[in-house]
Amino acid sequence: MKKTSTLLTILLGMAVCAQAQTADDIINKNIAAMGGKDKLNSIKTIYEEDSLNGGGIKFPVKVWMINKKAQRAEFTVMGMTGFQIQRTDSGWGFLPFQGQTTPEPMTADEVKKGQNELYVTDAFVDYKDKGYKVTYEGKDETEGSEAYKIKVTITDSISETYYIDPDTYYVIQVKTKATVNGKNIEGTETRSNYKKTNDGYIFPMASTNSNMGEMKTYVIKVNTPIDDKIFSPSVKVAGK
Repeated sequence: MKKTSTLLTILLGMAVCAQAQTADDIINKNIAAMGGKDKLNSIKTIYEEDSLNGGGIKFPVKVWMINKKAQRAEFTVMGMTGFQIQRTDSGWGFLPFQGQTTPEPMTADEVKKGQNELYVTDAFVDYKDKGYKVTYEGKDETEGSEAYKIKVTITDSISETYYIDPDTYYVIQVKTKATVNGKNIEGTETRSNYKKTNDGYIFPMASTNSNMGEMKTYVIKVNTPIDDKIFSPSVKVAGK
């Protein structure tokens, strides 16, 4: 009995190591496909201009982002400009087309959930340094083809599952689960039309989000200066 138990322990240990190695192998190939770790870690700021089609309404979106620090998204609907600001310690939302007259602060739960969105890379990049847990969950069918499935547990209440194309190693879909303000929230983002910028960075230029709609990116700039002041709810930067 003791020998059998010992053998079982060894086999289970080998299985765990093989799973971890498989997850890291897929992640490393994705990072290589996206230009390599040094290229990804060289991104300090991002500015982009998009078009979002949600609920039959098409409107422009602008995003300013400082890696690991802050993000501001502005959107103009029916001639009114709203925004969402996320920082490491706080956040605000302003939706004038829904009747809001002043920016409203995010709850502590909303701020906590949004921290992962402050990274310019996906959650599994440098996941050990972030304190996340990663597991390989085999292959699954998505968007009409098989894909590698990598689950990232960010906190006890937040996880993201990435579907990675076995040919290109690009992320083609991300499924998110989170508990915010006592409510379970799920979302699916599908990514496509990967393009390389003039300075060698690779981004998906089209995506579909189950909670927002279809988005197309027309302008994306990397490492251009961004003033910290725009991450204040009292600052207006529309049209910049």
